[in-house]
Amino acid sequence: MALLKTVLLYIVVFTFVGATSYFLHNWALNDTQMGFHALLRKAYLFHGLFSLSVLIAFRLTAGFDSIFPQLGFIYIGSVVLKITVFTAMFYPQLMGDQAISRFYRASLLVPMAIFLILEVLFVIKILQRKES
Repeated sequence: MALLKTVLLYIVVFTFVGATSYFLHNWALNDTQMGFHALLRKAYLFHGLFSLSVLIAFRLTAGFDSIFPQLGFIYIGSVVLKITVFTAMFYPQLMGDQAISRFYRASLLVPMAIFLILEVLFVIKILQRKES
């Protein structure tokens, strides 16, 4: 029951933070390029879902004593995987096949920072809870 409660908490927090930051980010850009809004939405969805799935997997695997000592290394690998998959999926927009200014390219990295911070906070809580 505690696992289900924790997963629901993750879903609520990620949905709230993701939606709020997306709308604030979209409002701050105040741009009329509809193509970029769709791209920004995809970036938020990708990072939110990837981070949420990493957290759920960590919460599930933290209960295994044989895996727990390696969770820090596994987390670092998941961050590298996340950045690699994001870069592969958004390669044309990030690396220049499409005409997007550097400001907008950098703006695509904002969701990564937001969800990475949120993800790290929850991973720290998982690791601290297990150690005590």
